[in-house]
Amino acid sequence: MRNLVLFLFLVSLITFDAQSQTTSDTKYDISDDEIQDPWKLSVGVNAIGSLGERQPFSRLGDFQFRNPVAIAIENRWSKYFSLEQGLTFNGYKKGEEIDGGILKEDYLYFSTNTYIKYYFSDVLFDVEWLDIYAGAGFGVFLIDQLNTSGNLAFGTTVWVSDDIGIRLQGVGKFAVHAKDRQFDNNHFQYMMQVVIKL
Repeated sequence: MRNLVLFLFLVSLITFDAQSQTTSDTKYDISDDEIQDPWKLSVGVNAIGSLGERQPFSRLGDFQFRNPVAIAIENRWSKYFSLEQGLTFNGYKKGEEIDGGILKEDYLYFSTNTYIKYYFSDVLFDVEWLDIYAGAGFGVFLIDQLNTSGNLAFGTTVWVSDDIGIRLQGVGKFAVHAKDRQFDNNHFQYMMQVVIKL
């Protein structure tokens, strides 16, 4: 049921965007408002939660930061919407606590995620140097066993020049088989990346 609601929400956002670009009474003219640099590459670091719970800010010190690579490619096809594909790597060391248990060996964390993002900073502020967005999508991640997740993201990019920005993003990952997995369950991930317009 939750997946159906998420799917319908994403379809309605895309439909809203398509309608807003084609109606004659819209305040934006597509020819004047075309995205100049639709492709962006993001490279940086990430931290993953090790609590396996739904509280994003509980015990912030319990985040893993081992080989924390995060990379993403994004295409912003309109003023408000974009599609992003990302990869992240991280890890857990032997002896550390994860989901209430002590690890007996090292574990690698890998995830790949696809998001549809809605940029709404232009609705709130009239500034060129700030992008604020919310996103939703699906992902696959691996710690001990492969699992899928429904993801909700929120983030901001501060543009320090015309082509380079700094992005902060938080993602809640809600695992499909959370109760059946010891480690591969619900978690939060935070990223800090350099964004380059291509």
